[in-house]
Amino acid sequence: MRTVHVITHPEATHHVEGVVGGWHDSHLTPAGRLAAASAARTLRAGIPRDAEVELFSSDLLRARQT
Repeated sequence: MRTVHVITHPEATHHVEGVVGGWHDSHLTPAGRLAAASAARTLRAGIPRDAEVELFSSDLLRARQT
């Protein structure tokens, strides 16, 4: 059996600027960076060190920052 973890980017500048819809390559806010770091710690703690891991991500900046 395979385990799949799905996360979305946390707060990004387009959220706080009220920009919705369309295609915006915004970056994470300071709060978003903290939330991304927290998500990383949680994932790291739950995945065995010897696990085979595949990562799929959008190429948008905010996704790469997450």
